[in-house]
Amino acid sequence: MSDLTGIARPYARAVYELAKDKGSFDKWTDMMTFLSAVVQDEAMIEALDSPKMTEAQKAELLEAISEGQLDDQGKNLIKVLSENDRLSLIPEICTLYEAYRDEDKGVIEAEVISAQALSKDDEKKLAAALNKRLGCEVKIVSKVDESLLGGAIIHAGDLVIDGSIQGRLGELATALSR
Repeated sequence: MSDLTGIARPYARAVYELAKDKGSFDKWTDMMTFLSAVVQDEAMIEALDSPKMTEAQKAELLEAISEGQLDDQGKNLIKVLSENDRLSLIPEICTLYEAYRDEDKGVIEAEVISAQALSKDDEKKLAAALNKRLGCEVKIVSKVDESLLGGAIIHAGDLVIDGSIQGRLGELATALSR
């Protein structure tokens, strides 16, 4: 877990609980996705990193850009994050918020790192196999790592399955050294 994840977790949990209490999951998803995109824009990153702007000015700027996209609770989130110099955490908060939503729905995200892109058919087969093994719906997120010789590495929650050729060779080397 990165330091940012640890710092963002309480904010994401608070947003999730608020959305759950109000039944406004989709609205919060839209607001968080929008805010995440805004704070990742190069010009916005430069403005938010500027030492010439106070935290209140940064919040005002973000609110002005987000006019019509945020409700009062969304604006309050910006103010709280700004007061604590945490506006840069918005993308991480958004990611964690969506993870809490998925967890509540019984969905887990599995990151699959492979040497080449997986076909849609391969993703479906892998999702079905993981669904059976984990007992919940699995959402596949594919990444390509060309440094892998072949196979794949799967991260699903606490589960790690190393089916890469490097992983297999490492297991073989360990077995042979005994």
